Amino acid sequence: MAATVSVSKGVFSFKKTNSKKRKDVCRVSTCDYWGEGEGKETEEHTYMNYVRCWQIVTNILDDLQDSIHAKVFQELIEFIRNAGKNNNMQSSSEMGGKFLKGQGDIPTACLVTGVNMPDHDAIFGSIVRLLVDGVTPHIAQLRSRDCSTIRVAVYKMISQLMGQNVVADPELADDIIDQPSIRRGQCNMAVLTSWYKGLRSETGHEKLPKLRGSPRKVVESPHKAKASPNKCRESPRKSRECSLKSGGPPRKKMKLREEPCLPRKGSHSPLVVILEDVESFPADVLRDLILICREYCCDLPIIFVFGIATTPAAVHQSLSQDALACVAMETFQAQPSTHYLNHIIEKVLMSEKVPFHIGNRPFKLLLDNFLYNDLSIKNFIKGFKLCMIEHFMGNSSTFLCCCKLERTSRIRAMTPSQLDVIRKLPSFRTYVESRPLKEQAALLLNEKVSKSTVLTLMTHLESWYARFCCLVKVANALTSTLPHSPLGRQVREVLTTCLSQPLAETEEFKDALKLLQLLARDELLPILTNVLDILQEESDVDEVLLEFYNKLAVILGRLKSLDQVDQVIDDSPLDEMPLNIQATDRFHLKEKLLELAKKKCKRPNIYESLRSEVLQIMVNEFEQHLQPPSKQPLHEIVFFDSSSTVKRHLVGMPRAAVTTALSNPHHYLQCECCHLDDPSSIITTLPDISVAYKLHLECGRLINLYDWLQAFISVVDPEEDTSNKKTIDKKLQARFVQAVSELQFLGFVKPTHRKTDHVARLTWGGC
Repeated sequence: MAATVSVSKGVFSFKKTNSKKRKDVCRVSTCDYWGEGEGKETEEHTYMNYVRCWQIVTNILDDLQDSIHAKVFQELIEFIRNAGKNNNMQSSSEMGGKFLKGQGDIPTACLVTGVNMPDHDAIFGSIVRLLVDGVTPHIAQLRSRDCSTIRVAVYKMISQLMGQNVVADPELADDIIDQPSIRRGQCNMAVLTSWYKGLRSETGHEKLPKLRGSPRKVVESPHKAKASPNKCRESPRKSRECSLKSGGPPRKKMKLREEPCLPRKGSHSPLVVILEDVESFPADVLRDLILICREYCCDLPIIFVFGIATTPAAVHQSLSQDALACVAMETFQAQPSTHYLNHIIEKVLMSEKVPFHIGNRPFKLLLDNFLYNDLSIKNFIKGFKLCMIEHFMGNSSTFLCCCKLERTSRIRAMTPSQLDVIRKLPSFRTYVESRPLKEQAALLLNEKVSKSTVLTLMTHLESWYARFCCLVKVANALTSTLPHSPLGRQVREVLTTCLSQPLAETEEFKDALKLLQLLARDELLPILTNVLDILQEESDVDEVLLEFYNKLAVILGRLKSLDQVDQVIDDSPLDEMPLNIQATDRFHLKEKLLELAKKKCKRPNIYESLRSEVLQIMVNEFEQHLQPPSKQPLHEIVFFDSSSTVKRHLVGMPRAAVTTALSNPHHYLQCECCHLDDPSSIITTLPDISVAYKLHLECGRLINLYDWLQAFISVVDPEEDTSNKKTIDKKLQARFVQAVSELQFLGFVKPTHRKTDHVARLTWGGC
């Protein structure tokens, strides 16, 4: 039986909710839903810390969004601006003479955005804002899910170009719905041409020639376009009636803003059509849209922007030869999402501006979800935000997770209950146990000493993490160019290792150290130069890094001053021991020679000694400072290291969720009628699908539908006696059929050809 054939069929309608009613509902503050803390003041401090941390992260992400794609956006905007000028100059020179339609190609920019589909909305949103600010207000943004036919695609394109540009002003969406929209009969290319010429005449770009005769010459019927399909054609009669009734271009009916949508003065305003996902568009719709726009490209400066997730070759494969001949494409490559992720890790997760940090397990979870699932920066940021919410809501000591100046005042104003929360932290207990007995008593009993110690530890933790992040970058710069990259080529891979265990004790670092000991001088000098550049940024505020920088700078100067790499440290020859070999046979002679070779020491040169000295200095720094955050006192305040709660929200487990929902509906519905004392029991008030599910668990591989129906009726309506009745209540039968149909949709049963009145059971492990 076909997979699309169901046991029953149904039609469902959903009434659209009125957006106006939502505005009247009183808003509830987010703070009202915040978790319970040790007190009202602590809860408010925790909530404000979360708000400020997320605001800092948002500001950093906004700057990164513009800077990451700044180059490709600048090239794309410049291409559209130049293409618009060329089109306007060409149309202005041909206005007075005769010319044939469809002679020019449509300028097309192919923006390769990558396969990270959830991030495309943000990319094209930035492009739209840049176009509105500096190029043109006439933008149409089309998506494949909204353009199933050419008629719908043309309507949406023209309606957006002629004033209903919801993309540029998404905040006006509610107001646009209430205002009269453009009629579909008015949305044709001839009306768009007349409307655009009117705008050009108003802004002084060109003067319209006086048209004589009927309005037929002003508003042409779109069915004259040879390449347009029959489905999108409109009769000339309807087109003339629309133009005569409206008296020209329908600008008054489409006025959606207080200011008119006019071209920029002193510049050309092309009509930009953005197709976000070209690969998902139906091939015939995309072809017809290109051919229709080609017929009017001499009158309308139309420019296409194709959003391509894979490669530009996908456009050539989906379009026909006549459509490809109508577009002049130029490719623009956006930065990959992995490049964007590296900047987010360096600017957000490894930044001292953000008081909140994540530990090894949640960071690895977010990283794996990004690399092996969707490559979406948007989802990665949502996961990071979820970690931040869980940290501030589930940890009462996060009232100290704030900026340095505010933290000092809060520590001094801590109440005894808040101080007890800090004292109960496991890392603080470990710190107290490591101190002498006299200090232990003062830390646990003296409030003043405890506050002073907490302030000192938090300051040390902040400076340690800044040093930790800098040394992670140093370790990445030191090992990223090695063969096979034992520690990985990206900073995120080194950070994952350092958050989980000491770097110097890992096998990967030991393998990298062996490779570093074999580097030549020409290979080591660029690595040390890169390391010094990284240290120079942080050495001004950290004395430890400054001392480390000075040591490496001195050794680097000595390496550069070497004239001969093979120059030995001591030119005086070593006293050679007299050879006294007395061997009876050749095997004995071989053993004597090997023993003498081991005793003879190799003379190191200056470069080898300097290389060993550099590596030893770095190993010492890594052993001392690249330790996991869990070894630092009070790390629980600023580090979130619980991945179980985040994994439950981010990583879906549909199998367990569906089984729990069907066997125990009370777990999700939280109603008393579905409460079960025994999970395996069946009661009358359970939902029909739960009753059918529990009954089907008692059957074998093949289930008799009639027996299943009899059992279902006996549970749902115990008073119904079906033993002496030839007909069954149609309502109960309909409920049973619906429940079985839902179980089939969920994959528990399927029809079978072995017996017509049976279904096969598909429950995992049951067959």
